[in-house]
This record gives sequence, structure tokens and C-alpha cells, in this order.
Amino acid sequence: MSSLSVMSLITKLAAIIAGIFTQPTVYPTSVMPQDTIVDFIVVGAGSAGSVVAGRLSEVPEWEVLVLEAGGQPPTFTKIPFLHFASAFPNVSFVNKYPTIAPKYSSQFGVLTDPRYTTGKMVGGSGAINQMVHNRGNPQDYDNWAQLGNPGWDWETVLKYFKKSEDYRSPMKPRDAPFRGIGGPMSVQKLGWMPPVGRLAIQAGMEVGLPEIDYNTDTKIGSTILQLATRNGERESSADAFLMPNMQRKNLKLQINSQVIKIILNKNNDAIGVKYVHKNKVKRVFARREVIISAGGADTPKLLMLSGIGPREQLRKLGIDTRVDLPGVGQNYQDHVSLRGIGWTIHPNISSSLLEQISPSAMLRYQRSRDGPLSVPVGMCASYLLNVHNPDEPTVPDIQVFLFCALDGQDYGLFSLSGYQESVQEYYRPTLGRDGFFMLPMLSRPKSVGTVTLKSRNPFDPPVLDHNSLSHPDDVELMVKAAKASLKLGNAKIFRRALGAEPLKKPIPGCAHLEFQSDDYWRCFVRGMANVMAHISGTCKMAPDSDPMGVVTPRLIVRGVRNLRIMDASIMPQIVSGNTNAPVIMIGERGADLIKEDYGKIKL
Repeated sequence: MSSLSVMSLITKLAAIIAGIFTQPTVYPTSVMPQDTIVDFIVVGAGSAGSVVAGRLSEVPEWEVLVLEAGGQPPTFTKIPFLHFASAFPNVSFVNKYPTIAPKYSSQFGVLTDPRYTTGKMVGGSGAINQMVHNRGNPQDYDNWAQLGNPGWDWETVLKYFKKSEDYRSPMKPRDAPFRGIGGPMSVQKLGWMPPVGRLAIQAGMEVGLPEIDYNTDTKIGSTILQLATRNGERESSADAFLMPNMQRKNLKLQINSQVIKIILNKNNDAIGVKYVHKNKVKRVFARREVIISAGGADTPKLLMLSGIGPREQLRKLGIDTRVDLPGVGQNYQDHVSLRGIGWTIHPNISSSLLEQISPSAMLRYQRSRDGPLSVPVGMCASYLLNVHNPDEPTVPDIQVFLFCALDGQDYGLFSLSGYQESVQEYYRPTLGRDGFFMLPMLSRPKSVGTVTLKSRNPFDPPVLDHNSLSHPDDVELMVKAAKASLKLGNAKIFRRALGAEPLKKPIPGCAHLEFQSDDYWRCFVRGMANVMAHISGTCKMAPDSDPMGVVTPRLIVRGVRNLRIMDASIMPQIVSGNTNAPVIMIGERGADLIKEDYGKIKL
């Protein structure tokens, strides 16, 4: 049986498991008549759009319509363990956008078909991600403010992080002022972990990293990951902000409705959108505003299709330029990470894939929503370190994720799917072996890429060029990150308790260099590094003095009235961690900015 056939079979098995153990989330939906008029149109029911719509509907006299390109989320997205189902071929609930072959990273052809995956369903990418809830570093937001974006400093945004959060794990007294209790979104520490994860904090302490809560003001240390889960199930922002409010008469959701153009009047006011629903082009109009929350790839694409973007690029495609905004689709930033730094351990100490979906694991999940099915596969802890910047020793420049499994441990069925033959050969000695690996990630990469249009056809994917490792500083920092990862994995506690042994085989393509020398690591980094699918910055927020700015600090698109953007694309600089929690914050603050502009609240 081919690997694709096996994956297809497991996809069906996942659906069966989910059907037995969870109830599907079915969002009440509407079908709007042609030329409907509402107060606010929100494009996208993902991590930001769901927040914006839910919060705006708190004003009873405002009619809010959410248009989502995808459909209802599959039932198995609720089970944390099954998050990897988005990687299966031919699934309808994701977009898989091709990326330009990178020039500076993935030089060993790490993946045969590199694609950027986003969620295409109610909940968006927050319904398929690994659920890691990480606000980033306080300095990230102070930097945003210093770039000319008042109201986006740490002190201000912390209020919104707390507002959205219902923190459900024990906390130390010093951390309590930074946590939110009773908000819509459940956040809790990872529960079940295999033995490797239970030793993570001790390993960090060996190298001088204290245990911290990374969602407070602490910066350097070891941490168990925090997840957006509730009672052992994924909680997307749609679950938290949309579903509980769908009984409101002023909130409507229409699915399977891809927006293809923002409608502008002769004064460049946004007055509505065109969308395709059941193969028909329809329109809906906004009395007040249109809010775009389509994500870092699709938001700049929609703006450019609507004539808002770089004039020269639009001219080449025959698109009439309504507003010349050269920054649309520029400033593409993404975290870059490095695979391949692993350790084997004694047999039967870790939890194999088969053990994690065993009848006992399923029964445990059914009875108590606990055990291996209640957590995402692999990632369980992380280390925040400063390895390169002595001027700011308390600010981490890398994050190292501990994966409590080893690439190839599943015999390559999932972990090596899509990898080139030479890379699979590198992993061959680990097939079926218990182990773990460290995944270092650059917190603030300097490399930037672009998002451009392929054509005028709104159903063509955007052209994504992440351009990772194009800045030489990123390569040198990743070399230091690799060494730091090796030091962490070689902690005595891992060797003593688990018999951990590092992989000592040089990777093909770098074997001609002295093993683990700086030159070897540079070669390894160029060959094996890839992006994390945290696309950000493509419609950046900036003051008027920045010619590449796309939105103002109040998230209004330059040169267009009644049009705002609220998603990861507005980040002037990418945050220092996973992007889902910051995107939820952007939705929270964006909704309050609208309420303030219409006199509903005073900030």
C-alpha cells in the first residue's frame, strides 16, 4: 500500500475517532439576499475575524456579517492529537499555497512540494494549528510603538491579552497580574506528556534556565507550553467568540463565500464587497465599514485584486490602480526553524504513534478528555534564550522547542512525508526508534519576502516568496541556535534517565565539512531550515512618514475610508513567538478602536 493510501485510510480513521469521541461544532449560518446592506462586513472567520465580529455584535444596533471562504470545521479538528490531519493530501478545509523555491534555505530540497498551509473553514488557521498560546515578548510591542504606532505598546496590549483569556492552570503569585480569568478563550498548560517532556524543566535548569511563564514579563527560561484548549478539546477563536454569540440577531455568518473584490465608490470609500457563493457572484454593502481579516497571504491578495497596492505590479496585470500603496504584499516576515537535531533514547520509554492511538488511549480520552489524544503530537516544551545579543541579555533572540518524538519514529509515515530522498536517507537510522529532537527558531528574523499576485483571477493562489535566510545575520544566529540546542539535548538528566544519545551522522551535502564545526552548521542550516508558516507583516501598520506603511495605527487602510485590516498582516515586525495569540489580541484591540471611533466606548 502506498504512503498516500495509508494517509487516506488514517484520515478516514481520524474522522471515525472524532465522530465517536466528540460532537461536531455546527455554526448557525445564513444566506444573504443579493445587495444586502449591513453595518459591518468582516471578511474571514479566522483567529482575528471571529474576535472582531463577536465583539462588534456586542453593540445591539450594529448589524454584523461575517463572510468565510470555507465551510464548517471537520469534527476531528476538535481533538488536539489530530492537528496533523491538515497535512493530508486533497483535504478541502485548508488552502495549500505553493511557495517560490527558496534561494537561501531548504537547499537540500527539504520538501518535494513546499506549500504554505492555511485554514479554510470557520476558525481559520486557529482550527488546524498546534494550539500554542504565546503572546511574544513585551519588547515586541514597545518596538511597534517606537516605530510610530501609539497604542500598541506592551502596557496597552496586555489589557487585551488578559481580556480574551480564561487561564485555567495553576500560577505563581507574581504571575497573576499578567493573566486573564473568565475571558472567552481558554488557555492552559500542556497536560499529558511522555517522559521526555516531564524532564524538560530539569534539563533547562542544568544550563541555567529557570522555569518561567512565558506569557508574563519574564523573558529567559524554560517553560511547558500553554495551549488554547478547553476540557481536552481545541478551542479556536471561532469557538470562543463566534459560537457563543450566534444567537444574537445582529450577528450573521455566511460560509463558502469567497470575497473577490472590495467595492470602492468614486471617492475611494469602501462600500461593500463582491463574493462568490454557489458559483454566483453576489454583493453585500456596508453602512459603516469593511474589515479584512483574511490573513497574511490572502489580505494583501484581496487588496491588490481591488486595485489597492503597488501601481507597477497592478499595471502589469491590467488591474486599475485605485490607491497606489507600494507596501501591500511587502515586508513578508516568518519565523525560520531548523530540523534534524535529534537524540535516540531507550526503547519503549517514549510514546510511539501506535501507543498514542491505542484503545486504552482512546478510552482515556473518552472518559476524562486526558492522555495523548488531548495534546498536539510532539511539541511539549520550549526554551527561551539569548545567544547572540549581549546588549540585551534579558531579551531572547531564539526559542528552542522540545519535540517529545523523533523524526522517523513513526517509520516516516507522517514525519518524513514529502521529504526528498536524500533527507529521508539521513533519517533512515532513526526509523521506528524512540527519541526526541530540538527545533530552534529565530525569534526576530531579519530576512523579508513578498506576496504578489499570480494573475487577475481571484481563485489563483498568491505568489509567496518568504526569502528566509537571505540576511546573513539570520544564518549566523541559527548556527548559534543549533549549538545551544545541542547543549540542551545533551543535558545529563536526559542521558541518565532516558539513555539519550545524539545523532552523530553528518547530513548528506555537508559530510565534506568537519562535523559540527561552524562551517558544517552553516551548511546544515542552509540545507535544512524552513519557515514556520507564521506569515506576518504584509500590510504593515506604520505612521504616515513610512512610505511602505499600509494601515494607520487605528488599522485604517491608507487612502481608503471605511476599510480596516485586522490580522497578522498589520504587524510592523513579527512577534517573538507563535502568532495566534497576538492575532486574537489584534482583533480585540481593533474592535475597541472601532467602538471608540463611533462613540460607543472611551479608551
